[in-house]
Amino acid sequence: MKERKANLKASFYTLNLILFLFLVFTSSSLTAQTNLKVAVINSQKAFEQSAEGKKAVSILQEKEQTIKEEIKKRNEEIQKLKDRLASQKLTLSPEAISQLQLEIDQKEAARQKYEQEASADFEQFKSQLIKKIREEMLAVVDELVKEKGFDLVFDLSSSGLIYFQPSFDITEEIIKRYDQKKGHLK
Repeated sequence: MKERKANLKASFYTLNLILFLFLVFTSSSLTAQTNLKVAVINSQKAFEQSAEGKKAVSILQEKEQTIKEEIKKRNEEIQKLKDRLASQKLTLSPEAISQLQLEIDQKEAARQKYEQEASADFEQFKSQLIKKIREEMLAVVDELVKEKGFDLVFDLSSSGLIYFQPSFDITEEIIKRYDQKKGHLK
């Protein structure tokens, strides 16, 4: 019975020691967390408002417009052939009708192929252009993080943050530094 009381007493002391250590480590980690330097960036806004981002958007819009114009031109050619076929169907020979239908089918296939290839090329070009700018911007963020000693940087475009102090936002600073680095600001 005495042995059992001694074991119970030892277990009680062990439990108290574990609880004490847990509280000490928990409170010290909470204290450490309050000293974190945190920043927030809206990378989408930084991309859209930087000079390079605006230039990229303009280039992409021009390229997309060129593709649309080419598709429209090809569609108009196809429509002219279809109109010709419809209006001359009664006067054309069966061979001429077949030949004209074959030409329409070939032009439609060529337009569809062009549209698919142009779309794939455009998406690849867009992806590379955005990736290049984001990598350059990330280097600027990294420089600022090292300079200011930030422990955490959240991206509003992907983090899901709902609220933050406006003083944590470094987006404008990143835009300014990135534009300076690219030679757009003095």
